[in-house]
Amino acid sequence: MNYAAKIEKDKDMGFVVSFPDLPNVNAFGDTQEEALRQAKDALDGAMECDLDLGNTMILPKTTPDSDKGLYPVELSPRIEIAYKLFEARRGQKKSEVARRANITPQAYQRFETPKGSPSVETLYKLAHALGKQLVVEFV
Repeated sequence: MNYAAKIEKDKDMGFVVSFPDLPNVNAFGDTQEEALRQAKDALDGAMECDLDLGNTMILPKTTPDSDKGLYPVELSPRIEIAYKLFEARRGQKKSEVARRANITPQAYQRFETPKGSPSVETLYKLAHALGKQLVVEFV
């Protein structure tokens, strides 16, 4: 999942990065490359904090377009998967989903954090327990 990042040159701060879809997330660096690396850290950190707070995931709407100064910054897959599990479970108790997936509630809890790293087989089990279908795409 990519978010569009706008890079602008600033006389005092070097290169400043902002995200049109995430107005509270910013980064900067002495070079454009450093600013983009910092932007990835800022994006991952902000999304992880929102996940911890139980906030709804803000999906990217702005399309990256280098001609317009909008560069893609990829959200870490571990955060995206944790968020998607969290969103899929809305309205269901963790313990009930864990029971249906035949795993412990502690194991399930770990999957809704970026520290968890469920296997593909576990993701299929979780999708079934959530009443969802797991779709894997290469685009």
